[in-house]
Amino acid sequence: MELVRFQYHWLVWGIFFLPLLSFLTIALIIRPFFRSIPKLAGYTAIVAIGGAFCLALWAFVNVLNAEGHELVMPNFDWVTVGDLTIRLGLTVDSLTAVMLIVVTGVSLMVQIYSQGYMHGDPGYHRYFAFMSLFTASMLGLILADNLIMIFVFWEGVGLCSYLLIGFWFERPSAAAAAKKAFIVTRFGDFGFLVAILFLIFKTGTVDIGELHTLATTGALGGAALTWAAVGVFAGAMGKSAQFPLHVWLPDAMEGPTPVSALIHAATMVAAGVYLVARLLPLFEHSEQAITVVATIGGVTAIFAATMGLVMTDIKRVLAYSTISQLGYMMLGLGTGSVVAGIFHLFNHAFFKALLFMGAGSVNHATGTFDMREMGGLRKYMPWTFATFVVAALSLAGIWPLSGFWSKDEIIIRAWEHRPILFYLAMITVFMTSFYMFRVIFLTFGGSNRGSTSSEHSGHGGGGLHESPAVMVFPLVILGIMAIASGWLNATGWFSEFLGEEVEAHGFFGLFTHPQALPWLSLLLSGLGIGFAWLTYSRKVVSAEAFRRLFRPIHTLLSRKYFFDDLYENVIVRGLLYRVTSGALDLFDRYIVDGTVNSIGWIGRNLGAVVADMLQIGQVQAYGLAIFVGVLLTVAAFWIWGG
Repeated sequence: MELVRFQYHWLVWGIFFLPLLSFLTIALIIRPFFRSIPKLAGYTAIVAIGGAFCLALWAFVNVLNAEGHELVMPNFDWVTVGDLTIRLGLTVDSLTAVMLIVVTGVSLMVQIYSQGYMHGDPGYHRYFAFMSLFTASMLGLILADNLIMIFVFWEGVGLCSYLLIGFWFERPSAAAAAKKAFIVTRFGDFGFLVAILFLIFKTGTVDIGELHTLATTGALGGAALTWAAVGVFAGAMGKSAQFPLHVWLPDAMEGPTPVSALIHAATMVAAGVYLVARLLPLFEHSEQAITVVATIGGVTAIFAATMGLVMTDIKRVLAYSTISQLGYMMLGLGTGSVVAGIFHLFNHAFFKALLFMGAGSVNHATGTFDMREMGGLRKYMPWTFATFVVAALSLAGIWPLSGFWSKDEIIIRAWEHRPILFYLAMITVFMTSFYMFRVIFLTFGGSNRGSTSSEHSGHGGGGLHESPAVMVFPLVILGIMAIASGWLNATGWFSEFLGEEVEAHGFFGLFTHPQALPWLSLLLSGLGIGFAWLTYSRKVVSAEAFRRLFRPIHTLLSRKYFFDDLYENVIVRGLLYRVTSGALDLFDRYIVDGTVNSIGWIGRNLGAVVADMLQIGQVQAYGLAIFVGVLLTVAAFWIWGG
């Protein structure tokens, strides 16, 4: 039976083109000609991304009502090289619909919030142009139906992250962080590119649907499938900051805080998780590849959580939290479940964006991100405090907030499919609760320990105060989502929408679940919160005494396991700079310069002798030489020229 193409497919293209049009309008029209109206760039981005969000909701409804939860979209040939034909088309299924809601919804809240946060910044127009392009690139990546187009937008996301992390490029730390993010992710992207070329060589196609069929039927299998899947996962490791390519993400905090919210919630880091979910059939048919995904995810989750325990910069705590939660998502996908990974990505997007915006709100009032200079902000910033606590409880997995439903989905599947990694995940539960409520008690509890001078980003000043309404409004909306989004799978609806069979446990799943794992997870979360309260609020336990007692461990964690030292001092400055550059210096000195100098010596010495022999001053000798030359020329034409 011939599939009927979706009638309004051109509207789906609008989801991508509206933010792209916003970028072009701001960059080419508003910035050059309307500098005197600074808010116009922000309004343009908000209207465009708001329109894309409305279209995403419309597409979601159509996918929900479509047969098989997929819209059949037309495509057309783009380029043909030999037997390979690359087509331009869109994939609009349940996974796409969910991701479109996440990206456009969170991005819209970030743009609204940015109106207040970036007020008065001299790069205001440039900021909204880059943010629009960032959103467009991520939407293009989600909608693409083949690996070539995914890779094009994949690199677009990387470029935009470079531009936004280094937005305040006049700061050496921001410029260095942007370069670090761009270079580190290139290592993963190289693996992804090699995997694409390998798949073209082995299968002759880059169409994702065709690759799924080849993997499912066994036409693509064995070592070829394993290496292709591992190459794809290398790209995901770079973008989603998985161990050992995680080092760029904490430094990415040098960008404006709304950029951090967008990167950590809905764009850059979500791209890797989405890629693995989109190509999960390839991983499912390679036991080695899917084991790599699960293992890297489980190790990353606990590895990053340990560093979050000791950081004093609020944004860096949240950055390591993001890395840890991305590890959870990869662990969920590594159990063979799209729902386990994507549902946590869905919930995480709302409460993590809220946490970063809350951190930005705090910075707006205090002028610092250092928690040691905060404290007592609860009475000055009640809205920020309330929404931040909601997000932290959701991240900790406290019932009935959204994080509980998706985190426990991963834990249960890990228990069933990856028992060893299950124990790492449970330890991470305790750590997550502890470091998040350490942030709350140091930031909002007690009395204020710092000044209100604007030290980091030029925001704040004028005493401690709540942020303006344009910043508080997105916090409230995201706070509502952090409470409610998890209930979408309380009856198994989300799983069924993504095509997986689940056992529904009702809206009170904590009490009706047949396993004790949700209770155990909740107990560990409660213990983490309680220990943070005893340490940083009641001060029954001395944090300083713990630091002294475990000084070597504290040093190891605060120095981030010395990975930056390894990469920057040993590999870059040691191996690449001294060894590689030394070898190139020797080659340049003795081969290149030596060759040029030798030619010069020959011309200067032997050339003079030959010239002396030829230039004897006798006209008849010159005539003889000319005659011989003419004869040789005629002979050459006669022999080789016919």
